[in-house]
Amino acid sequence: MAALAYSVVIVYASLQPFSGWRGTGLFPGAFLAAPWPRWITVEDIGFNFVAYLPLGFLLVIALRALLAAPLAVLCSAMLCALLSLSLETAQQYLPARFASNLDLLVNTIGAATGALIAPLFAPDRPLGEPLARTRNRFFIEGPRGDAVLLLAGLWLITQLYAAPLILGNGDLRETLALAAGPLRYTPETYRHAEAAVVMLNIVGAVMLLSCAAHAIDATFWRAASLLLLAALVLKTAAAAFILRAASPWQWLTPGLLTGFAAAVMLTLVLSRLPPRGRVVAALLSTLAALALVNSLPENPYRAAPLHLLPGRAGHLLSFSNMARALSELWPLLATAMLLTLLPGRTPPGQR
Repeated sequence: MAALAYSVVIVYASLQPFSGWRGTGLFPGAFLAAPWPRWITVEDIGFNFVAYLPLGFLLVIALRALLAAPLAVLCSAMLCALLSLSLETAQQYLPARFASNLDLLVNTIGAATGALIAPLFAPDRPLGEPLARTRNRFFIEGPRGDAVLLLAGLWLITQLYAAPLILGNGDLRETLALAAGPLRYTPETYRHAEAAVVMLNIVGAVMLLSCAAHAIDATFWRAASLLLLAALVLKTAAAAFILRAASPWQWLTPGLLTGFAAAVMLTLVLSRLPPRGRVVAALLSTLAALALVNSLPENPYRAAPLHLLPGRAGHLLSFSNMARALSELWPLLATAMLLTLLPGRTPPGQR
């Protein structure tokens, strides 16, 4: 599941903005025989390497159920190379993207490195055993627990994207060229809407996490607190190192603080629901946040997009595209997973 979800994010990020497709008169894959790109930076190479490393790692973990470790490593590297080749070829026909043989090489090396590391983290190896033991102590075993933990991890990564609305995952207005929402912009309306989006997203994330908890006890609340603390740290790091904001705390707006306080109170109430009720709460919160984000008007005072800010290197633009892709896809992935949990029985070991 993790390998599939990460592959979707890479495809989505690599083919944005999905418009302007045109023929070039060159045969597919012509970039393979082209000279090295004129401009090569260490940052861009590093980003491409790091972007594909987790995919190689995750594919080996997935393939180890069917193949021996050496064959799983080889197949993972080959599948990642094929994916990168397909995406670079598709980029030939997108005017906003650039097909590069160097990117293909670095992507493949990154994936192969991740594939070689993965066997060290198998549950029966010294590095993997304590991780597996900790995971099973906090959350139920099996696909349901894996899917919830995967989505919780992806939710954390979305905090690195400077969304137009704080915690505003699922903003598809620009990507899908959606018409302006019915609400009109006023500072007061926007503050209330921001608080509502923050509240719904936090409730959705915590209720989602509860779908994999053994029980709603002190152990679960520690995990939920760590999730929110990690989101706080990532938001601050994004403001300080990616946006290079004058203050790394400028994202702590009155709307966010109000929404956070409301989310804590609402989560305490909803946590008393039975397991299936918590699935419904997570689903409704996620869908309500998605609908609200896409019905709001643009904020005329929002910061300029990353690509318009001075001094931004290409690797930051690439990272922004990937984080944005994940931010847009996350509510859809979470909704699909929660819908599969809705009709199912409560798994053994959960109450």
